[in-house]
Amino acid sequence: MGKLLLALVLWGMLAAAWAAAGLSPVAMRTLSVSDPHGLIAKVRAALDSGAYLNDPGGEREALWWMGHAGVNVSDDAAVTEAVARLKSLGSVGHDKLAQSYAGFLTADLRIARGDGGGVSDALQAAALQLDSPDPAHRALAKFQLCDAYSMAGQYHHSQPLCQQAEAAFVALHDDWNQAQALNDEGNNAYGLGDYAKAGTFYQQARALYDKVGDHSQMLMVGDNLAQVYLKQGKPSQAIVLSRASLADERAAGREFDALNSQYDIARALDAMGRHKGAMDLIASTVDEARKAHLDTELPDLLQEQSRMAERDGNLKLALASSREAFAVMHKHWSDSLNSQQAELAARYAAREKEIRIRELERNNQIKNLKLQAAQADVERNAMQLRRQRTTLVAVLVATTGLVVGLVSLLLLLRSQWRHARELRRQALEDPLTGVDNRRGFFKRAQALLDTRDSDRSRLHALLLFDFDYFKRVNDRYGHPFGDIVLNVSLQCLRDVVGGHGRLARLGGEEFVVLCPHLGGTAALQLAEDMRAAICALVFPNAPEELCVTISIGMALFDGTRCHDVGSWLRAADDAMYAAKARGRDQVVVAHRVNQLLNQAGATAQPGG
Repeated sequence: MGKLLLALVLWGMLAAAWAAAGLSPVAMRTLSVSDPHGLIAKVRAALDSGAYLNDPGGEREALWWMGHAGVNVSDDAAVTEAVARLKSLGSVGHDKLAQSYAGFLTADLRIARGDGGGVSDALQAAALQLDSPDPAHRALAKFQLCDAYSMAGQYHHSQPLCQQAEAAFVALHDDWNQAQALNDEGNNAYGLGDYAKAGTFYQQARALYDKVGDHSQMLMVGDNLAQVYLKQGKPSQAIVLSRASLADERAAGREFDALNSQYDIARALDAMGRHKGAMDLIASTVDEARKAHLDTELPDLLQEQSRMAERDGNLKLALASSREAFAVMHKHWSDSLNSQQAELAARYAAREKEIRIRELERNNQIKNLKLQAAQADVERNAMQLRRQRTTLVAVLVATTGLVVGLVSLLLLLRSQWRHARELRRQALEDPLTGVDNRRGFFKRAQALLDTRDSDRSRLHALLLFDFDYFKRVNDRYGHPFGDIVLNVSLQCLRDVVGGHGRLARLGGEEFVVLCPHLGGTAALQLAEDMRAAICALVFPNAPEELCVTISIGMALFDGTRCHDVGSWLRAADDAMYAAKARGRDQVVVAHRVNQLLNQAGATAQPGG
């Protein structure tokens, strides 16, 4: 009997693994909405049984749809597992598509939690596929980016990307993904207040989902269309669509979507004059959202409950719901910053600079090759002249010609060498301030870290500083005066820094001082001297109200937390932003960043 039970268990496991491995991508994408829990179980069984050992492409697609299923039912464990496995596939197999899948799933999860940094994850994931030779991969990257912006409420950024993705899917004859793009276009139009256009997009998406036989997606878009009907004063049509969507969402276990549908049904009942039913339904929906800890959804539900209660004269409930909504929003958003997008924008700007530098280096290489060719020509000519000398007159003429040629060549070589040296200097130097540019800093910093030094008693220090509210100076007095402020300030800082370090401009009004073997105490003193010097600096012909200060972040290269140039610079950057969060015009050391940010709390403000 025991052997029979063991055989039945093994047979069940093998059957489950075979069922998951045998599912096509189309079947998995359908199940990710219609039966997400079932799909997650099937994919896990297939992974555990080794069904994808020799099929990394199949494993990648299964993990992709498993992650989507996890997002649909708020199963963080499933999403985390899918992301981890996709990252492993990308790292071991150098699979960029798997890496971008992992980034998109991370973005979806973060945005679903209300974390605006998820858009940065989507941007990084899309960058891996925008230059892919496969048009389907490029189209998917554009759609995922459009979807991330739309989920984050950035509708103006999302709409053009959604339109590009839709056009790409039309060219690929991909009706399902075209419907996805149309649904997002409808969400964007709804968010921008164009309800008629939103309704058109939703109708087109529903028609395409119906064409490919995806009933669950068609019903889900129906609930979106119901919201349009509510705005257009058609509650009876809206409630039919929302109830159909709710039934499908409950059956599939998509509780988050189900709460949205209940919310729409409650609003429809209220619009139809069935106020008690609407109040009862919104109350139960609020309770479900509280139990599920859906902090992104709860404020809207509470505000709707407050509105209904105020209309019915229940001012106590209205006030309590409104206060709870405010508390939830404040708690959820107080620690949320947009630094990820700013960081990504900086990375793209740095990438453009690197491209320009590479172009300059290629031009230098071409000029060097031409110079070498000229040298080779001169040598061949000289050899021919030496061989052809037969008479004294010929020797004199040849010698004279050779001297003239050599003098000309030397002049040309000297001119070319000077030009090449100037180009190399320009490639490593900031043209406005005369200090090292970003590339020059990274080159110098990497060379410093690559140098082996037995004496490690005093650590290298990095002082990253940024001019506070410098945009106001440019806006109020003009960019030429802003350039004067930068030049005068940098001249002053050269005198302060002296031989302790090397100044470099990372971009805009952000600068860094690389201080080899300076040590923590001396570096902190130098940072304070720099801050005080700028604070006390008087600018020629400056308005009386002009006040220029800098915020400085200091980081020591300890080989652990700061183990390379990138981590070292990020530590100094975090410290600098902590200085800004604490009120600017001060110095913050990297190891105190978390403590100082906790002290600053919600008063931290982005910007210069």
